[in-house]
Amino acid sequence: MKKFLATGHHGPIDPAEGRRFAEASLEWLPAHLADGSLDCVYSMKGGGRLVIASAESEADLLRLLQSAPDPERDWTFVELFDGLGVIRQYLDSLGNQ
Repeated sequence: MKKFLATGHHGPIDPAEGRRFAEASLEWLPAHLADGSLDCVYSMKGGGRLVIASAESEADLLRLLQSAPDPERDWTFVELFDGLGVIRQYLDSLGNQ
């Protein structure tokens, strides 16, 4: 399983749809936070969302995020790595230099 940072933005939302999206999200988000597929979810000013999630691939993550009851978003993904692990690998790669 890989970790990803996902950011997405949506445009204006019709208030009638907004209520439906919001109410359904109050069920969808906690379920995915509880099962570990989402580590955290933040909303950003201007209709953005920031998610840290676990998935096998970007395609799997996109399928998960598209299953949310949110308005359609354009998503950007960045794979994340354990910071301490990266430093240890770097030091190992240097050997005894």
